[in-house]
Amino acid sequence: MSSTVVDLDSRWDTYIDGRWLERLDGNPFMTRCREGRATRAELYRFVRQQFHYARHFTRYFCALLANVIDERDRFELTHNLFEEMGLGDLGAVPHAQMYREMMATMGVASDAEAILPATQRLVSTMLSCCSDPRHLVGLGALCLGAEAIVPHVYSTILAGFAAVGEPAEHLEFFRIHVAGDDAHALTMRAIIDRELARDPGLRGDLLAGAARAIDARVEFFEALSEPQVVQKLEVNARAMRM
Repeated sequence: MSSTVVDLDSRWDTYIDGRWLERLDGNPFMTRCREGRATRAELYRFVRQQFHYARHFTRYFCALLANVIDERDRFELTHNLFEEMGLGDLGAVPHAQMYREMMATMGVASDAEAILPATQRLVSTMLSCCSDPRHLVGLGALCLGAEAIVPHVYSTILAGFAAVGEPAEHLEFFRIHVAGDDAHALTMRAIIDRELARDPGLRGDLLAGAARAIDARVEFFEALSEPQVVQKLEVNARAMRM
């Protein structure tokens, strides 16, 4: 299996600070994935920790919807939510279930490792931003800080899996989101454009939410990449091969 890292589309340059991407790409875990040096144990650890974040994704959407006043915008966001629930064009299986099935296929148990504090902070940050009555904060977190960057982030993860020879059929969850989350992000982008045209002052709320989500995601990746953790994982992986 081979995989190509997807660059962030230039359409996002007006909203997504290049320094955010540098921080996302510059942490050890993403660097090792991109360079094909991540171990299977590291990648499976990511899968376990990402599960705790991904299983709450529909909650982030629901929290955001509660603060969106315009019914047309709620309708468009609900379409995204339905796809996450397996009721849209991206398949008939809820994405949370698809993730669990991927883990089962890999032989990765969600309860094999406790949720990391950084993972919990990522979940809490997303819920807090999406629950903010200033709905541009939630849109910043969910659109700019999550959906818009998913094709780039997940394609980097897929490059790591390709390097260790993970079968492609195990990775459908990530491949679907590389293809589908760009459309989700563009749906939210259209809402953001309309809101900022109406009130340019809302841009501060938007970028504040995005920055909080990016900061939490960077912390999440850094926690995966703590040197002592990486060393322990590699020792364990070598012991299992002996």
